[in-house]
Amino acid sequence: MVDIRIIIRFAVKVIAFCFVLFITGCNEFLDNLLWPKNEVISLYKSPKIDSYKIRSVALLPMTPDDTTDAGTFYSTNHFINSLEEKYPNIKFTVSDIDTAITIDSLAISKTIHSIEKKKKLDLKNFYSSELGYDVIKDSADAIIIGTVDSCSVKNGFYIANYQLYKTRIISCRFTYYLISLRDGRVLWKAHVLGEDGYIYYGIDELHTPLYYAVSNGINLLLDKIPLE
Repeated sequence: MVDIRIIIRFAVKVIAFCFVLFITGCNEFLDNLLWPKNEVISLYKSPKIDSYKIRSVALLPMTPDDTTDAGTFYSTNHFINSLEEKYPNIKFTVSDIDTAITIDSLAISKTIHSIEKKKKLDLKNFYSSELGYDVIKDSADAIIIGTVDSCSVKNGFYIANYQLYKTRIISCRFTYYLISLRDGRVLWKAHVLGEDGYIYYGIDELHTPLYYAVSNGINLLLDKIPLE
């Protein structure tokens, strides 16, 4: 026999949910109904990529490369571990960029700006920089370099078990490049949206760490990097 208390609780939740829909307005409510989404926004692959043999890759950490909620240290670790598992026949290293960043905090950003401007990596300038010096030590065939393009926090609602919760989602757009160290050619480029969030109970002001969102986006890239 069904417990009447269960039926009553269910009915109360349904009525409360319908009431929320009524007072907020259906369109406005649906516009603010949020859940994390992750997608590869765009991909580029060089038509000449098959002529490049890649046996080793140096991964350059994103910046800021630290363990704060706004840092990407853990997402870089997640990326290198995932790459090693996905492509066991390729040697991956994480380049030590501490010296380069200490000398020039914008070293990564400047390198990527140059890549976008020249449509390739200027190897002469790169190898004469502190950042390039760190990569040379890895003796890699290619580098993977990335940057966070933009981040934002969105507020909205989430429905679970016929209850309405307030949510906050961190949304992060970032770009990764695979670049040959033979001639600086951009072999592959991906523009990605990564998101992560949490239910907000109104007690403490919390923010989902940035690296959660970046790591979620990275998970989509593993099958799309042309390394096999």
